[in-house]
Amino acid sequence: MPEELSGRRARLLREARRIFAAKGFDKASTREIASAAEANIGLIAYYFGDKQGLYREVLVQPIKDVMAGMPDADASLPLQQWLQSFYGAFLRPLYDADSGLSESTRIFCREMIAPSPIWADICAEHIAPQHFALVDMLAQRCGASAVDPELHQLAFALVALAHDYWLSADDMEGLLPGVVRGPGAYERTLNRLVTFGRALIEAEGLLRKSR
Repeated sequence: MPEELSGRRARLLREARRIFAAKGFDKASTREIASAAEANIGLIAYYFGDKQGLYREVLVQPIKDVMAGMPDADASLPLQQWLQSFYGAFLRPLYDADSGLSESTRIFCREMIAPSPIWADICAEHIAPQHFALVDMLAQRCGASAVDPELHQLAFALVALAHDYWLSADDMEGLLPGVVRGPGAYERTLNRLVTFGRALIEAEGLLRKSR
């Protein structure tokens, strides 16, 4: 894609994310988005098909960005190394000023409260495969002969540790300035998440051995 066209597409996505976050899908208009991006409204149809297609891409883009940094669900990788990559992928948007994480999170929260058919499709296409691959890998690491609800709960808990930083980073900073965004915060946060994640996985393995 020529650089100029790629830039226009990126601007449309950036402004759409901002406006969808502020107004929600129903109240946002493609005309307002195109105007904010200084683009012809016809480019929305060209790149995304329609308003729903644009909204879908706004939802999918941050998920794809995180997934691109995820390690393979490979039980043969050293656990510490795997967790470093796993939580590193989740934390990177928090430290990227251009990621639009705050706006994306606001849109995700709207979808969690009142899911749209678009969100259901995205979960099925992009999130579910990653989740089930993670659960299968955890079964191997925990010595489980088959996948069970407890392994799904473990997978949810591992992801929730990182999601809390997406949702609560500003509140954390308000309570303890510098804890999320101060000097050395990224390394400190990553190391703690890796430690917590490892403890959860090892605790699950011990619980299974004690049965």
